[in-house]
Amino acid sequence: MKFGQLLIGLIAGAMLCLGLTTYLGRTKQQKSKTQSTKTDSSSSSENWLWPDSLDALKAAPDHHKVVYEDDNIRILAVILDGKSSEPVHTHKWKSIMWIAKPIVPCQINNYVRDKNDNLIKSDSILIKEMPVNIGQFVNPEGPTSITNLGSENGVAYRVEFKKDFKS
Repeated sequence: MKFGQLLIGLIAGAMLCLGLTTYLGRTKQQKSKTQSTKTDSSSSSENWLWPDSLDALKAAPDHHKVVYEDDNIRILAVILDGKSSEPVHTHKWKSIMWIAKPIVPCQINNYVRDKNDNLIKSDSILIKEMPVNIGQFVNPEGPTSITNLGSENGVAYRVEFKKDFKS
């Protein structure tokens, strides 16, 4: 990865983080004025079926790095070198994905539990094109992995909303 791309990505991530933190702080203040002690029962992590050991940071640490984290959000840099695969992992929160450098072509693999509680591949999708520099909403993701079939590395940023996010 070129240093300039990394620097631009980090600056853009920091700006995004600052904006989201400000927005979430205002939203929290507004809610506390209008609601007394109501909790967010829609949090996807309350009903999450997968173990914490499959969280992206634990299961695929070489490919997911924390750019910023607080009680409301976690921003991850997702990097996948050419001709490589990331381990099976999950993302338990709703998020926004921003692809800075697409991984093309790539294969996205999804997994389910078999009757013995082992993870088995349930399906795969071949991706030949990806949108660049556009944020996309992503629901929580069960076990998945991506294989970079191209020779160039890919870079994305994932803003995970730990609470208070309605799509």
